[in-house]
Amino acid sequence: MSRRERYSCLILLFLVVAGIFPLSGQELNAIVKVNSSRVQGANRQVFSTLEESLRNFINGRKWTDSHLRTDERINCSFTLVITETLSSGSFKSELYVQSYRPVENSTYITPLLNIRDTEMEFDYTEHQSLQFDLSFIRENLTATIAYYAYLILGLDLDSRSLLEGTSCFRNMELVATNVQSYGWKGWDRRNNRNRSAIAAAFNDGALEEYRQMWFDYHRKGLDVPAGHGRPGSKEVVPSILTLSALQAERPTSVLIKLFGDTKLEEMVNLLFKADAPEKKQAYEALMKLYPARNTELGRLR
Repeated sequence: MSRRERYSCLILLFLVVAGIFPLSGQELNAIVKVNSSRVQGANRQVFSTLEESLRNFINGRKWTDSHLRTDERINCSFTLVITETLSSGSFKSELYVQSYRPVENSTYITPLLNIRDTEMEFDYTEHQSLQFDLSFIRENLTATIAYYAYLILGLDLDSRSLLEGTSCFRNMELVATNVQSYGWKGWDRRNNRNRSAIAAAFNDGALEEYRQMWFDYHRKGLDVPAGHGRPGSKEVVPSILTLSALQAERPTSVLIKLFGDTKLEEMVNLLFKADAPEKKQAYEALMKLYPARNTELGRLR
């Protein structure tokens, strides 16, 4: 190697270390937990191994073509609760997935996903290598984890740039399609609340208004200009109107529940300091959308 080549390599290394020329790193920064306390007499070591394998699988994989610095990775969490041992190496579980992102020019953190998946059964043996190929799916465990990784990425991208998460949502749909022949729980296309239903909703062109609302809520309503402090309630009421229109057209849409489970507490907090007419309008609309959440919504009365 010539002196000039060595000099060029040193410059490149300096730029990478300084963060001026970012490496194409992984996109997710996930906290991963496997809770096996409900299972009596089980080999705990297998769950410790599973936890580490899942952590490496989620955080070590390149999910998209995005080029992110370490400080740009998406913060999220995956909590796998083992509820039953079905047979040796076969388990029934619940999966809790959450993600969030910082609001620009603010110390405020906004949630992007908060979901509980109760229909997850999978096979795993200690030290098993976790494999995933979008076009050739063989394991329900990695298929489900990959599905939620794409959902996290799609929601984050859509919150920053209009319809930017489309490729991630299409990958969710590919996962949902490619697992149908296995008959695994949680993927049945006849269920309007499960993984397949969520994937279908985000890929339904007729529901792009929901994605427009998601973008407006975050980019126009929460992300604030430098020096303007905390975000306000600017886009909260318009988002409620979009949800109400969706409910009128498709009352069982899984997107309504998904949004409420993730954003309702935040919406109430943002609206709490709004003027009385705005709060009243929001309260009445939200009660029709989420009647079971009347305790939380009572703060707006």
